[in-house]
Amino acid sequence: MRRVCAFCSPKSELSVVLLVLVVSAVTFTYATSECVLPERCQVRVACGVEPRVHQQFTHCLTSDGLEGVCCRPMAELERPKRSLPPELTEELFANAVGEGHRIYTRKLATIDQHRAVMTADSTDSLVRKFHGPHFQGSLAPAAQEQEAYEDVFVARSFADALNLTVDERLELSLGVNRPKRCLPPRSCDANARYRTHDGSCNNPVPARSSWGAAGYPFERLLPPAYEDGVWAPRLHSHVTGRPLASPRAISVAVFPDRDRRDPRFNLLLMQFGQFMSHDFTRSASVRMGKSEIQCCTSDHSGALRGDQAHFACLPIEVSPNDPFYSRFGIRCLNFVRLALARDGKCRLGYGKQLNRITHFIDGSTVYGSSDAQAAVLRTFSAGRLRSSFPTGEELLPFTQNRASCEPWAEACFRAGDDRANQIVSLTEVHTLFLREHNRVAFRLASLNAHWDDERVYQEARRVVGAVLQKLFYNEYLPAVVGVHKARQYGLLDRFVGHTDLYNADVRPFVFNELSGAAFRFGHSTVDGAFVIQHRHRRSELVPIQEVFLNPSRMLQRSFFDDFLFSLMDQPQQQLDDSITIGLTRLLFAGRNPFGSDLASLNIQRGRDHALRPYNDYRAWAGLPRITGFEQFGAVGARLASVYDSPEDVDLWVGGLLEPPSQDGALFGETFASILSEQFARLKFGDRYYYTNGPRNNPGFFTEQQLGELSRVTFASVICANVDQPEGFSVPQNVFRHPSEHNPPVPCTSLPVLDLAAWSSDH
Repeated sequence: MRRVCAFCSPKSELSVVLLVLVVSAVTFTYATSECVLPERCQVRVACGVEPRVHQQFTHCLTSDGLEGVCCRPMAELERPKRSLPPELTEELFANAVGEGHRIYTRKLATIDQHRAVMTADSTDSLVRKFHGPHFQGSLAPAAQEQEAYEDVFVARSFADALNLTVDERLELSLGVNRPKRCLPPRSCDANARYRTHDGSCNNPVPARSSWGAAGYPFERLLPPAYEDGVWAPRLHSHVTGRPLASPRAISVAVFPDRDRRDPRFNLLLMQFGQFMSHDFTRSASVRMGKSEIQCCTSDHSGALRGDQAHFACLPIEVSPNDPFYSRFGIRCLNFVRLALARDGKCRLGYGKQLNRITHFIDGSTVYGSSDAQAAVLRTFSAGRLRSSFPTGEELLPFTQNRASCEPWAEACFRAGDDRANQIVSLTEVHTLFLREHNRVAFRLASLNAHWDDERVYQEARRVVGAVLQKLFYNEYLPAVVGVHKARQYGLLDRFVGHTDLYNADVRPFVFNELSGAAFRFGHSTVDGAFVIQHRHRRSELVPIQEVFLNPSRMLQRSFFDDFLFSLMDQPQQQLDDSITIGLTRLLFAGRNPFGSDLASLNIQRGRDHALRPYNDYRAWAGLPRITGFEQFGAVGARLASVYDSPEDVDLWVGGLLEPPSQDGALFGETFASILSEQFARLKFGDRYYYTNGPRNNPGFFTEQQLGELSRVTFASVICANVDQPEGFSVPQNVFRHPSEHNPPVPCTSLPVLDLAAWSSDH
């Protein structure tokens, strides 16, 4: 056994969590269990109130036994945007279409004349590798994306012609319906047992068949801070009007590298978070066909200007006195704005960023977000996914397209998400769930010899998707948002029969605020090196920059087991004002002495998304606004050196610096509220959520199957897929350090998902 418990108490961390849940449920006082009409008792996410969090609600219990509030349903309170009379707008609109088209095509033509050639070692190629190669699949055809860019130029011309203020541009649905340029409704089978790969047809209402599908835009908690009300990024102080500080200047001043190990959680928590984020958010930068856009001069001594700069360029300025990049003469970090999506309502308005993958938590990291991508990953035999066995141990299949790996990498893998090779620890988790699918498929095929390949594949996919939802909502989210917040938003599952959680009015879209800021909290928890504990030789210290885009260590025999053990054993870094230089100086450096800066990219990405300042989201979350930098504590002086006012602090920056809430969350109330609201939507707006019964879910599990799924833990998934389970032990809560309350246990002692409940005889 690799771990020996030195503690005498048998109490597990899981027992402590259950005890907290019971005590919390008992001590929470509900004002009433009955609501006064027209209000009803609903989970918070179903309430038609914006902003929702800080409202004073009457608490109640829903029919499903969840903590709810008395409010009117969302559908009753939806407020349509104002529209102008067609007779007033038709001529102006026609003129704006022509003018917007002329501006757009002129910019493209100018750019094509001055197109720069990228070098393989430039910092912009490093940023490109962060975003991954161009996403393949029938998610959002290039022509539709180009029309989305043209739309923002048309909208801007139209708003200018009407002399609208910024606020009016955000509130007004600009123009008239343009049905010839709209995507037709999806053709759906409302009784389909299995999810579609692209996420369409989750909502049975025909007009909502694309809700949550790949290619649909992100949604917003608060209106965007576009400076022109259409697409101009947030680049100036709302208080002084002066330009905001460069993201690189903020990164240098506010986020030094200090080693502060988290006393509770290990690196597996950080890594599972990244893996799951790739299941529901995948933005990508604007491109010129197959070419990358260059926003800096060839020697990175400055930004391209005038006609040489692409309209999607938003380069990051680097000071000549930068403590790191000045050594290499770098004054510009390449940064290209995100691709846009057509508005789902077929009307012009402000720019909406494209999510290239499904918005649902559905295992798309394993299976892909299109039928074409899913087909490439399958063997079409016995329901299995493709894999490789270079050393006799099952790994991801190799890919022929090596654009996502360093040229010298001995291995480059293919998975359901094209970012699987970003860092070897991410490749490890991808491998774990590939193995889980093939393990489940093998057992299902053995139990049901009459099932064909398609039936085995879809049933195994359905089981693995349920396992991911169960682990995410019941182990991961309570760790990061806190048990109280998870319970307050109905994120924890009951495990007593079927639920009836689905609400067709809940819009299951990923927020810009989550993708552009809040779920990037994990970057603060990354350690600068992995301490890999090899079974038969000494531990190895591996700086993370050595395993960016190079998963070759996966080829070492027994590495899979050793690395999983190491991720559970090594603490993650605390979530605070410190970020490792492996991310702020050496991101995807390869064999260069420098790389990119992830902190700078995060800040600039928030401005590209036009996220509002941190204070606005504090107010949304029910917190008082910060009025003086001293309220940030010790880091306040550093913030004051780069921001004119607390009202200018970027959401990602402020959210990381906010003290953790009192119920054990990793971060403060602002990020906890954003995450809780987000994942409540993705749960209650998901018809196929694994606990939902036959009333809404045509692919529902039987009560016996649900009973088996309730026994699954991350620890049991690990133990079912390591190569040598007899010599492996895990803490029952795999995200926490081993302790008296969370002792390691042998894999052989953990329950295994009994797939006999999936036998056709049951």
